[in-house]
Amino acid sequence: MHFMTLIQKFYCCAFLFAFLLSNANPSDNILLRKGWAALVKDDENEAFRYFWLAKEKAERENNTADKAESILYLGICSFGSSLEKGLQFATKSLAEFKKLENSNPEQSAIGRSKCLQLISTIYSRQNKIKDAIKMSREVVHILRNKSDASGTLGLAYISLGSLYELEKRKDSIELLFQLALKDFESNKNYSYLPNAYLKIGKVAQKKNQKETSLAYFNNGLNIANTSQNKQAQVSCLLAVGTWYQDVNHDYAKAESCYHQAHQIAESLSDKLFEIKSLESLIEIKKEKKDFKEVSELQNQMLAIQKKFYSLERAQIVKSLEVQFDVAEKKRQLALISKEKKVTQLTNSLLFIGIFVLLIIFGILYFFMKKINARDKQLLKTKDEMVEILEQQKILKAQQFQNDIEHKESQLSAITLQMLQKNELLAEIKSNIEKSEPIGERQLLKMVNKHLNQDNSWNDFDTYFEGINKNFYTRLKQNYPEISTNDLKICALIKLNLSIKEMATILNISPDSVKTARYRLRKKLQLQTEENLTDFILTI
Repeated sequence: MHFMTLIQKFYCCAFLFAFLLSNANPSDNILLRKGWAALVKDDENEAFRYFWLAKEKAERENNTADKAESILYLGICSFGSSLEKGLQFATKSLAEFKKLENSNPEQSAIGRSKCLQLISTIYSRQNKIKDAIKMSREVVHILRNKSDASGTLGLAYISLGSLYELEKRKDSIELLFQLALKDFESNKNYSYLPNAYLKIGKVAQKKNQKETSLAYFNNGLNIANTSQNKQAQVSCLLAVGTWYQDVNHDYAKAESCYHQAHQIAESLSDKLFEIKSLESLIEIKKEKKDFKEVSELQNQMLAIQKKFYSLERAQIVKSLEVQFDVAEKKRQLALISKEKKVTQLTNSLLFIGIFVLLIIFGILYFFMKKINARDKQLLKTKDEMVEILEQQKILKAQQFQNDIEHKESQLSAITLQMLQKNELLAEIKSNIEKSEPIGERQLLKMVNKHLNQDNSWNDFDTYFEGINKNFYTRLKQNYPEISTNDLKICALIKLNLSIKEMATILNISPDSVKTARYRLRKKLQLQTEENLTDFILTI
């Protein structure tokens, strides 16, 4: 994952945390409440299990509202490890909330806004800034005139302001953060205030309002400490440290804040906070030119990043395992229910009377005897078929062996024919070269013409490939530099011919054969102690 993606993911964690808190009391559904309690403790796997059970229960009871709510929480629980799964759950929840438009339009609208804000958060992490802005704007449009105290409206304001920052748009950013702060304060959503103060403080810092920005950061830190909101504590401490480093140039206080943030971040399951605190420590160590400490911190950060991505993959696998476990338990319950019905039916049959049971057993015995006789006949037929197939297999093997022997005999005959032909032509050539008649010169040209013909080699290659399947192909694939003449040498070596016989067939001297074998060894990259013939025979 790219470094900038990590930074964006860190800032989006604030959106996720606020979104989760906006549903701190999900419903009266006991399974959703248990899932929420597990999620607050960073036990995503246990939370996912409870939310999935809540969805199954809602489906059995045909409770659309609880089903929509449980699917929404499955999306919240999943998108930290898999954005795609989170988006799928958010879309499904959106469809369920739409079903409530007629029966409960208020709940439908608020539920839709929560789904859209989750989708906006996912889009922002996917760097789909324009789509995320569109979603958060719709949330503002839905909730602006509604009495919703969940904090989703304030979250949408913060989301829009942060997304505008990513687009480097200066208009309305401070106003949006102020609107979010006002919404949180009016609805007493104190858990969100640290994030709102941070956003406004950073805007003030950019406007060079030094004391004002520090006051906002400290306000956020105080609220985070009071509510024991560890993620907010880390974010506020990093902001205060950055202020001391960049504005006041007090590196000692900045480093102290970074260390405090790092100590708190180590206890968080979301390691992005620890990574961000380490990045801040690395920057200040670079300012102090403490490069040894920089190297150690960088190694520590790389180790955490590697572990973080491993945990992400493990969470995806674990969520799938949880889904499988729940489905398996559901299947087992169905089987138990089915078995119970069968038992009740059996007991009812027992009460009908012994006479009826005797008749049933008599009929069963008759059919079992008939089935047994049929099975014996079928087994006998199968044995006969197996025997016939074995005979056919033996015949095919014998036929295959006969074909091999025939091809080998043909190959030997061609090889011998080539050997005899070249010996004869070489002898004629030698006798003709002793005199100079014109007729004999013409005869010499004819002999040379016959020596250069490749028809015998074509027949040789056909039969040789019939016995040694893909021999030439394997050589060419493994050793692309090998030539056509080299392939001929290899084929003759495969037939275990002597150097003299090879020289006669190729119409060259034995020394030329030795030279060709030496060049072939180099192309095959053989060591001095390796035997060329043994190597060719293994191909």
